[in-house]
Parts: sequence; C-alpha cells; structure tokens
Amino acid sequence: MGDLGYPKIDLTKFISTAPVHSINGVNVDPIKLMNNVSMVSMKLNSENVEQVKNLTTEGLSKEKRVEFIQNIRNRMDSDVFELSTCNRVLYVGFEVTGEILEQSVLSATGLQSAPFDRYTGIDVWRQLVKVCSGLDSFILGELQVMSQFRGSVSLHRKNGLISDLNGSFFDHVVSANRMLRKEFGFNQTTESMLNLATTAIEELISTEKSLSTIVLGFGGMGSKAVETMLNFGQTDITVVTRNPEASKERNPDIASQVQFLTFEEWNSNPGQPSLIISTIRNTEPTYNLDRPLPSVSSTVMDFSWPPSIDRSGLNGQQNLLGMEHWIKVAHKAGVEWDYSSTIQQSDVLLTGIQDKFMNALTDRTQSKFRAFIYQTLESLSNEWKASEHAGKKENQLSPFSREIATWICNQNRPFESAELEQVIRSTDRPINPALLGRVVNDVTDTILRINEKSTLPEAMS
Repeated sequence: MGDLGYPKIDLTKFISTAPVHSINGVNVDPIKLMNNVSMVSMKLNSENVEQVKNLTTEGLSKEKRVEFIQNIRNRMDSDVFELSTCNRVLYVGFEVTGEILEQSVLSATGLQSAPFDRYTGIDVWRQLVKVCSGLDSFILGELQVMSQFRGSVSLHRKNGLISDLNGSFFDHVVSANRMLRKEFGFNQTTESMLNLATTAIEELISTEKSLSTIVLGFGGMGSKAVETMLNFGQTDITVVTRNPEASKERNPDIASQVQFLTFEEWNSNPGQPSLIISTIRNTEPTYNLDRPLPSVSSTVMDFSWPPSIDRSGLNGQQNLLGMEHWIKVAHKAGVEWDYSSTIQQSDVLLTGIQDKFMNALTDRTQSKFRAFIYQTLESLSNEWKASEHAGKKENQLSPFSREIATWICNQNRPFESAELEQVIRSTDRPINPALLGRVVNDVTDTILRINEKSTLPEAMS
C-alpha cells in the first residue's frame, strides 16, 4: 500500500455552512427563507386604476381586511402579506412560486389578469426597502409609507396571517430601510403627505377659524382627511361620495360626525365651502374643462393620483394644491430633486446595504466558529497548566493556546495534521519539550475529531 500521507483537515465547511438563527426555538436559515419569497406589485397609474380598485384594501375595516387576506392565504395554503397605500398595492407570498401567488390573488379578487410587476428572492427584499424608504413614492422619501408598512406587519402577525419565522423577513426590511434613509437624510428632508396637508390646513384655520369643508371620497385618505379636520375642532364637514350609505359603513364612528351627499346632490347645490379636499380615483380627471368643479371660491387640495381635478376645471378664484405642489413643499420650497440621479444612487447604496446584510449573516457563522475554536483551545490550556511539566511557565499556556487557535481560524483551505504539528513545535515560548509533545497530541486529536463532524452544532455538542 502506498503512502497515504497525513490526514487532511478541512474546517472551512463550518464557515461556509448556511447561517442558522433561532426564532422561537426554531432553527432558521435566513438565506433560504429569503430565496423562497415571491411578490406581485402594482403602482397606480392612469392605465390600471380599475385593477387597483379590486386589489387594494384601502377603505376596508380591519375585520374585512383580515378576512380578505385570509381568503388569499387559504387559496395558497401558505403565508401571505398585503400592503396597500395611496399609490400601490403589493402581495408577498412565502414558500410559493410567483405564479401561484398571482393566481391566488387574482382568483380572490375576481380578476382575470392584472399588469403586476413580479419579484422573487432578494429582489423582493430590495423592492420592499425601496417602497418603505419612500424611493417608490410620489413624494420622494416621504415618511408615511414606513408607518403603513409597520402597521401592516403588525396586523398580519396579530391575526396569524404570517408566522414569526416569516415575519422575521420584514425585520430585515425595516433594518435596511433605516440605513438607507440615514444615508439619504430622508428623516430630515421630507414629510408625509398627511403631515403636509395638516400643516396647510393649520395655516387656513389660522386665518379662518371655522372652515366649511367638502371632502370628495371616503376611502382611506378621505377618512383620514375627515379625522384630521375633526381633530382641529372643525364641525362643518360634508363628505361627497357615489354611495353615501355604503361609505358610512366603512368608518361608522367618523361618518356619524359629518354630513354625506352624492356627487349629483353636491353638483346641483355646491354651497360656499372654504376648503375642498379630493381623494377620489379615476383614470381621467373627474373635473376638467368639460366638467368644471362647482364654481365656488375655495382652496382645493387634490390628493388623488392620477389627479382628480385638472386646472382647466377651476375658476379664477380657486387655488389648486395638487401633487406638484406637495412634491415641491416636501422638498423645501420647490427645490427640485434630480429623481433619476437619486434613484441611481439609491440602487448603489442598496446594493452596498444588501452586501453588508448578506455578509453579516455569514460573519455570524464565522464568529460562532472562531469562538468555539478559542474556547476549545482555552479548555485544553487549563489541562496543560495542571501538568507536572508546566512548572513556572504555566502563564505561557493560555497565550500559546490563543496563538494556535488564531492560526487554525485563519486557514481558509484544507491543511494536514503535520502542518499543524509543525506550527505548534516551532513556537519560541519556553515550554517543556514533554509538555509540548502533549500539546501537539491534544490539539491534533481534538481538531481531527472536530473535522469528522458535518456541522458546527455537531462539533460543539
């Protein structure tokens, strides 16, 4: 039989092993978790308004929303996450393909098809970070969407729509969002649309103590607008909707404090409101040159996208505060942002954050491995100190064990036991030769035993 040489030791397998985290006692591979995620998303535009109306949960009560999401979850037989904002709707599925997620959503909403944007794996994470950071908003960097995201994650967790295991995916999104917003300074430079509107309303109230307000639409934004006015102590509020009775059922508490009219009723008798707030959705402006806004003197705030009110539909005494206005106010008195440059920069920053995030997962495994090796060698050094050959040189043994551990941890390649023995014997420390022989045997035997294990948890047991 030929010379088989010294046994090969390869500890790199313990570093390259997929990182494992414990969530409520369950071991989780976060990279595997991320690779099993899919998402369908749609951002509101003039071409897809009807589909978004069917897909969004805006305007639904919490109970109805949970029921709606649970219906999709049952069709998929797996966890699902839903987020609806004023200009987007998205669904995230776990342990299912994008095709199954999309078909389940379409089936639950009664749609045959929808122009979804589709994402899988790490791209889901990237897009969610963009959404939460306001990089995919009408107002670049606006803060409100992060609050909506957190609220949605909380609702899903409380109602068992996503497990703690899958919910950890969104914790990583929130963490990356903080880093990205800090890089751009979004926490200081932009505000949510609601905050901007609140400030504008406060300015109106400062000049007119009591406002006569018309709110067009009673969905999510319409309800919030009415709530804001009520919080300011305003009582002369009228909501205009297509179906007042159905609208009242969406938010009975707020609805009981205001008046309701149909659009036909308001158009025939518009009154003299001092403020009109529009939150209605349509593919084309509801009010334009051919159908002007009822001729009243007022401030008009349009929070719809696409715009519900075209400037051609106003009379000369009306002041329109539309999306262009809110964007300019959000970025400090009309200072224009270079959107294209900002988005390109965000992609670079996000890639850097992504790399740090993925490396951090691996680094945790490396740190655990290094700690295990150092602890193992430290335990051996305590045994060496008790040897009759240690003598007065026992204070050399702990530092020596750390030197050996450092060399072992720095090997990013397989090595032979003879190489390890040579490193130990070549020390300059004044250690008794007999004890040094024991060190060689103890370390070699221990590392060979570790090398026989398949995973780090096995080696540590």
